[in-house]
Amino acid sequence: MQKLLAHRGLKVGLQLTLSGVVLFMLGKDVDGSNVMETLSQGSWGWLGAALAVKTTALLIHEGRLWLALPKPRPPLRTVVSLGLAAGVLNLALPARAGDIAAIAFLDRECKVPPAVGTAAVGVTSFLEAAVFAFFLLAVMGMGAATWQGLVGDSNSPMLWISAGVGVGCLTLVAMAVAGRHLSQAPPAKNPVVDFIQQTIIQTSFIVTNARYLGIQTAAAGLQVVAVVAAFTLAMPASGAAVTDPLAASAMVLGVASLAAFVLPPTMAAGPAAASALVLPAFGADSSAVLAYAGTYWLVAHVPAMTMGLPALFARR
Repeated sequence: MQKLLAHRGLKVGLQLTLSGVVLFMLGKDVDGSNVMETLSQGSWGWLGAALAVKTTALLIHEGRLWLALPKPRPPLRTVVSLGLAAGVLNLALPARAGDIAAIAFLDRECKVPPAVGTAAVGVTSFLEAAVFAFFLLAVMGMGAATWQGLVGDSNSPMLWISAGVGVGCLTLVAMAVAGRHLSQAPPAKNPVVDFIQQTIIQTSFIVTNARYLGIQTAAAGLQVVAVVAAFTLAMPASGAAVTDPLAASAMVLGVASLAAFVLPPTMAAGPAAASALVLPAFGADSSAVLAYAGTYWLVAHVPAMTMGLPALFARR
């Protein structure tokens, strides 16, 4: 246990150090008074709207998790509460570790088997990521000139995103086909193999239900629109002036989401680095970059923490 804690402490220490270095490099040449001046040009009304829309997006996500569970489903309120608690862990830990906590909460509180919970969490997360990827492809296609200014060849990122979505879809199709065959097979004696087998079967049940899949995809689309809208509203809330707030915020969100696999969002370095990478291409200066990064952090954290921390502490 001591070795595990020491290893985990070292990992967190490295993440904090890296985050500190990134934030220092981004802010060392920026005049704090200029950042405050940019923020003074923002609007509390826009910030309130962004927080309200982000809160709605969180609730839609937890509703989608409840919808992904087989009937008879646990109480909606319980699933929403445990999903919000897991969301706090996703902010504090890298690589969406909160999803593992959500599966454990479902098992402990709702008696949902881990394989069923894994399938529900996995499909919910994949559909959200896939819909956002299609949205990002559309944004990149409409702003090809700006995107080319960011990364050079505008086709390469689009190809990688398309390939990622394609691989994910093919994996779901393969699991749907395999699940039909595995459902007729006896349970495996090895617990790990049995868990994998049951997860594939449960995923197959979900993705082969056309009506359910259509409802889930539509709800995922609504959630993605709400999330992008929230961070787009954060742009005027921060006082940052850019040429295309929708495209800029969507691209920052995409880059920050990738950074979250290495740096926990709570440490702020990922959103700050994403803002520094993207926003100058839309006409923002360094003060506007940091002003938006700070507002982005607030919009990402305040709703999740306000609703999620009480839910998490209730599970101690």
